[in-house]
Amino acid sequence: MSKSVRKFVLPLMLAVMLLMSACVTQTPPTQPANPPEPTAPATESIVEEPTAEPTEEVIAEPTAEPIVIVDVVGREVTLEKPATKLVGTHNPTLNAAVVLGGGGKYLVGFGNKSMGRGLYEQVIEGFDDMLEVGRGSNINLESVIASGAELVILPERHQDLVPQFEAANIPVLVILDSTESFETIQQTLTLLGMALGESEKAEQIGSFLNRQLENAQTLLKDTTEKPSVLFLGSSSALSVAPGSMIQTSLIEAAGGVNAVSGVEGLGGFVDVSIEQIIAWDPDVIWFPQYSDYTAEDLLNDPAWSSLSAVQNNRVHQFPSRLEPWDQPTAAVALGIDWALHSLHPDLYSLEDLMKSVDEFFTIVYDKTFTAEQLGIE
Repeated sequence: MSKSVRKFVLPLMLAVMLLMSACVTQTPPTQPANPPEPTAPATESIVEEPTAEPTEEVIAEPTAEPIVIVDVVGREVTLEKPATKLVGTHNPTLNAAVVLGGGGKYLVGFGNKSMGRGLYEQVIEGFDDMLEVGRGSNINLESVIASGAELVILPERHQDLVPQFEAANIPVLVILDSTESFETIQQTLTLLGMALGESEKAEQIGSFLNRQLENAQTLLKDTTEKPSVLFLGSSSALSVAPGSMIQTSLIEAAGGVNAVSGVEGLGGFVDVSIEQIIAWDPDVIWFPQYSDYTAEDLLNDPAWSSLSAVQNNRVHQFPSRLEPWDQPTAAVALGIDWALHSLHPDLYSLEDLMKSVDEFFTIVYDKTFTAEQLGIE
């Protein structure tokens, strides 16, 4: 091939090869301007359950435990709940219900209303209209049932009445021991306080009684004089309080001694002769406020004229005009104070006595009474 031809053919072949190479080379695909969003894989649709409303937790109230009481004669009495309606006919026993209720709160039937008329007319609303269900051991069972009573309270001396109330399905508590003392009064208040749900009030009154005893002991600690005291019964001046009665406890707490000796009795005054009383020759004579006779009757009776108590004009009616302070009731606390004033006025004044009177009646009834109302001079 000629030189001129080669110059022409070689460049031409080179151009053809370049052209073929360009045709074989693949260009990358053009990316779209806005690429599509990736598609999420399909999932099962979720159906939400409705949310339950929160419920308030109901807490059951604890059931009150039955009240189990062992009374003074050893009977076990069960009450499903505190009693709100009670009856009784023995006035010292009923008094426990009056003081714990601050009046007639728990009473639906009463005993001898004439015995408690003075004070109870003042502190029991509607006392005159209150049902009288009997007197002493004579109780009208039909009246008790009609009253709707939830509890009957008795002294030990009337425990023979228990079966008739049990037969009528009425709970009955014997709360007053026949052996009377300051401790038995405390026991009466405690037992009935449990039955009524008034244990705190019972303790409050019991504490007052203890304070009066402690105060008397403190005042008498250096006293050597112990006057002999004869405590007469209410229906007859020829009846006396033996050692088992609360009157003996009152005499001793006030710094005296019971003039009665050689005579026994339980829960009641004992009949004696005037000759026996003359033999005892007491320094002091006390008789109940509710007696059928007066101090003048004794002072003017020739049969009594030789007695030291009569000659020295130391014959006194034991207060009070509103209620007896010489019975086994809460008010015996004031009996201690009056007895102390009577035997030892130099140690315990009338003013001291009235301060205690005001405190007691405020605790029990939230009211007070004057010395004139109480018959105290």
